Amino acid sequence: MVVAAVLALSAGGADSAWAQKTKTKGPPPTQQSTTAPVSDLDPSDPDDLEEIITQADAAYFVDEGKTPDYEYAFKMYSLAAEANDAYSINRVGLMYDRGEFVTQDFDKAFAAYKQASDLGLAAAMNNVANMYQAGDSVAQDYREALRWYQKAADGGYGYSMYVLGDMYLAGEGVTENHKEAVAWYQKAVDAEEPNAYWALSLRYLYGDGVGKDELQSAQLAYMALTHGVQVALDEFKAIENADTTPGYRREVQQLLKRDGFYSGAIDGDFGTSTTAALDKAFGSAL
Repeated sequence: MVVAAVLALSAGGADSAWAQKTKTKGPPPTQQSTTAPVSDLDPSDPDDLEEIITQADAAYFVDEGKTPDYEYAFKMYSLAAEANDAYSINRVGLMYDRGEFVTQDFDKAFAAYKQASDLGLAAAMNNVANMYQAGDSVAQDYREALRWYQKAADGGYGYSMYVLGDMYLAGEGVTENHKEAVAWYQKAVDAEEPNAYWALSLRYLYGDGVGKDELQSAQLAYMALTHGVQVALDEFKAIENADTTPGYRREVQQLLKRDGFYSGAIDGDFGTSTTAALDKAFGSAL
């Protein structure tokens, strides 16, 4: 699903701009092959299980510029999954979903997500919901997706709260209700879900489902920027084409100055100095 949006977006409904999938599809990325043996640690031993997961995560999540060792990660997550560890079962599902080391297999991914969901993992419930929403392995069913996102949100999963906002905004699997969408976006913001800052900022910008408030909109959009939401950076840089007022733009400059990224005039002009400050601020809260 393509991630793209504009500040001048119509207030009439949701857009794919707000749907950042938690899983990707397509050919696996280039990855390092390993001949490292699977650990002889015992997943039934709690201390060993913790070490297995630590090793799996270390192989999978690597610093920028380094190549993940998907083979070793998959083997270690699979080993931990033998002990019914919900986190590891979900990780195995994600690797099948993405085709990382293993051949992409949505059926095996869905089965793993469902198993981890049955063990109470909210992230896995979100992934089950995503499969129903996308129609991967199962027939596309927005109502069932909504039900699973609700379960994940009830478990405190902020991304699911954000997607529920999208679904209410678009009337996807539920009667369109922009006030309810705003309520879910606010819950996601309270849970510090980065995408929700941007989604809620647009609702305040247009007065859609909530009273119009350009300063609140600017503050939320700035939060999206500092939390690394790419569309916020892109749209701020193209702000001359967007439906924003000088007051909105001045508020963004004030926030940039407050945080030490900008030292120029508060004039609402997004010239080279403001653009440079936006680049410095991007992702700074992460």
